[in-house]
Amino acid sequence: MAKQARSRRTHDLVLDAAAAEFVEHGYPRANLQHVAARTGLTKGALYGHFASKEHLARALTEHLDTVVDKLFAERAAADLPALQRLRALCCALAEHIESDVRINAALRLVMDEAPTAAEPPKLLAGLRTLAAEVVESARTEGALGERPPTASLADLATVILVGAYYTAPDLERRGLAGRVRDLWDAMPDAGQAVRGTVTR
Repeated sequence: MAKQARSRRTHDLVLDAAAAEFVEHGYPRANLQHVAARTGLTKGALYGHFASKEHLARALTEHLDTVVDKLFAERAAADLPALQRLRALCCALAEHIESDVRINAALRLVMDEAPTAAEPPKLLAGLRTLAAEVVESARTEGALGERPPTASLADLATVILVGAYYTAPDLERRGLAGRVRDLWDAMPDAGQAVRGTVTR
């Protein structure tokens, strides 16, 4: 039992060290020797937990997918008006990115790969789909007029999160959640709808 717990702690230590390396250097320039140095392990001991850099990256992106699925499910079940659910989701994602180095690293990994990937990253595809559904619900609720089009508002929700991520002042994305909240509230129609002050 103690051996299992120790192995789990080492596994987590390696993942955190790899995440920090990916955040700083991206996938191509990340170095497993640097990851080993961050943990105090030998490179051989590191390979006992992860066979390659690719395996480390996959573990991080799977962690991101798990968190995203959970957040999507929580926000879908929330008893809130549609736009408030979407804003809450974007802010929750930003909080996770800011507070969890593994999420931060995984987002960098999927965004770096996105231009050449056959499909958009699950996070972005899911966010855009959910955003489109939420915007349509908001229209039904009377919180939004017919313009701008649903697709444009769905894209804007994605742009807010990704744009705030890429323009964050440091690699740790400090203040990201606050910036995402401020950007949401700066959108005239959606910001008023989220605050419940839209007049029709």
